[in-house]
Amino acid sequence: MNRYIISAASLLAALSAAAQLDQTISVEGKYVPEIIRLDRINAFPRQEKFSLETSPLTYDATGTAASFAPQLYPMPALGWRDTRKVYDNRGYLDLGAGSWLNSTLSAGYRFIQNESSVLGIRLQHNSTSLWKPNLSEKTAETKQWRYDETIGLYGSHSFNGKGRLDAAVDYHIGNFNYYGFNPLWLPMGISVGNVPEAPTQTLNDIAARVGWQSPAAADNINWNAALGVRYFGYRRMYDVIATNGGSSSDGWLDAVKATRETDVWLKAGIAFPTSEKSTLGIDLKGDMLLYSGYKDEGTGRRFTAAAPDNYGMVTLTPYYRFSIDRLNLRLGVDVDIASGAGNKGDRYDLFHFAPDVYLDFDGGPARLFLHLTGGSNLHTLASGSELDYYQQPFLLNTSPVYAPLDGEFGATFGPFSGFSAGLGFAFKMLRGEYAGGWYQMLLNYGGSAYGTDVPSGLPQYYGSAPMNYSFLEDATYNLHGYSLRANIDYDLGNLFKISAKGSYQPQNGTKGYFNGYDRPRWVAGVTAQTNPITPLKLTLAYNYRGVRNAYIYGSYRNDKGFDEQVLTACRLRDVTSLDFGASWSFTDAFSLWLQADNLLNRKIEMLPGLPSQGITFAGGLSVLF
Repeated sequence: MNRYIISAASLLAALSAAAQLDQTISVEGKYVPEIIRLDRINAFPRQEKFSLETSPLTYDATGTAASFAPQLYPMPALGWRDTRKVYDNRGYLDLGAGSWLNSTLSAGYRFIQNESSVLGIRLQHNSTSLWKPNLSEKTAETKQWRYDETIGLYGSHSFNGKGRLDAAVDYHIGNFNYYGFNPLWLPMGISVGNVPEAPTQTLNDIAARVGWQSPAAADNINWNAALGVRYFGYRRMYDVIATNGGSSSDGWLDAVKATRETDVWLKAGIAFPTSEKSTLGIDLKGDMLLYSGYKDEGTGRRFTAAAPDNYGMVTLTPYYRFSIDRLNLRLGVDVDIASGAGNKGDRYDLFHFAPDVYLDFDGGPARLFLHLTGGSNLHTLASGSELDYYQQPFLLNTSPVYAPLDGEFGATFGPFSGFSAGLGFAFKMLRGEYAGGWYQMLLNYGGSAYGTDVPSGLPQYYGSAPMNYSFLEDATYNLHGYSLRANIDYDLGNLFKISAKGSYQPQNGTKGYFNGYDRPRWVAGVTAQTNPITPLKLTLAYNYRGVRNAYIYGSYRNDKGFDEQVLTACRLRDVTSLDFGASWSFTDAFSLWLQADNLLNRKIEMLPGLPSQGITFAGGLSVLF
């Protein structure tokens, strides 16, 4: 949902003693730290995410802007003001494998690395293939399998103080099955012919960008520009009801071409210093979304999710920035101009406005901040996959999600003798938020395929009748609410470190704070780490997401005999995960690591019909070269 999402994952295992080589770089932007990618509940596998909407990072021959798989922290609880980590070494290799044939490989090498230039390659592999989820007796033999492969090239060159040119290209392919599908259901009495274990899917995600950044000088005009393109598309879309009398080649599902999405975007900005302490500037962001896929040509299919219309949006953000001593102020406004977004007859409005205000005061041991932002966030296939890897592979509605206000204020304190802490209050208003995360259940005819074994106490109405697609991930609602946040850290160096983070946000239908499709009321995490002897590092982490509900529109018959669509909560189990990891560094560049996730062996279901593995063990090695 946010324009700038910063990963807390490191390039190598978080357990590796090589982490002492870490540097940090900050990325300015609208960072919403409370949203958790739901597929990260287990370290393996994970989805690779491309950061295409961020401003060009300062490479400075120190690292790559890529995000890599976390090894110990499979579900960061809050991500409070986390920073991205990079490494100085030319090459790295992190290899691991564990239970259920979970495996991961992170590798990369910089062919060129000097004061002015960087050129490198990165590889990422994650997979799982042997785990059998315990959904019902009918699906007892179905295994979850998933493979994600990514390759990327990146480069940067500085032109003798005139500016910096950087470019990157990434290709990610995902291949997986809808492991919660029940192959034995007989919708509407239709005979089922050839029945595979579960429907399969392939996604292709290709991204490229090139950008220019002028030198950062207080007395000169500064400007930047970047151009990029991203293709994101699925192989097929499955209709949930066999429509051809069992005579189709699939027999049980009608598969059609899924939605394919191409986002061509441009970012630019220019800043005019008006004095040593103030600047006038304007930022521009433009997107052109192009779609292809299934077209309804009067074939008589029940399936009606034809490819959406192409559309575009431009955002202009004029601002004034002022800095004096310990005070930094930015006053701006977002102006979103959209054309063609949404469905025909219900287009997204042409103009939308939102504040773009940042106020930060550094009082030494205490720091205060107030950020008031908002704007239109594009509803795309690519953005939806970050919240639900198993999302429906098509779009019915392309209306952006509009945030008239997305604000946060708070304070941070310390460090005092190793202690530091932070408090924050956030408030967010959303117009047209999507109720997603239901496609796996939709494949099972609304959950009725499970019979009496419906998971997570799914509402009976959901499995009692066919559900129109528009009642599922296409359904939108308005939402407003607040979030209270706190963190505390204590650092005694290698001897002992502990960090605790948490947030509380009341959630009740349209009153609440969006922090994922499961909308948890409580989010918390505690991590403790120690180096009792130099080569050995031990880490213990506990994460919690509590009082979780997925929302869906259900059909009810009112007292006048008419059907009404009511936003209804489906209660999900709390997520509790206790993880332990250990690593031993034989040298500064070589270490072995072990980890165990979900030691309490909790049954975790991030979204309806999408259970995660229980206790898992893994081990591997990390090499810097």
